[in-house]
Amino acid sequence: MIDEESMETVHRRLERSRQMQTVLRAFEARDRNLLEDNLWRVSFWSCVSLLVMLSVALTQVYTVRRLFDDRRRVCS
Repeated sequence: MIDEESMETVHRRLERSRQMQTVLRAFEARDRNLLEDNLWRVSFWSCVSLLVMLSVALTQVYTVRRLFDDRRRVCS
């Protein structure tokens, strides 16, 4: 039969397991919040980078077209 000492040992170990699970849940929640914040930052700066690249590309196209624009004025 199970004696009182072994029951007490099982109870202590169960309580310790509960405490560890609580700590691990807190770590997991903190890490999830950090992950979501980082995802927002990465998405924001990716959009900014994309807009900068598009504006540079359009500026380059405009500049090259102006370079080859054939509007030479002939003096008469």
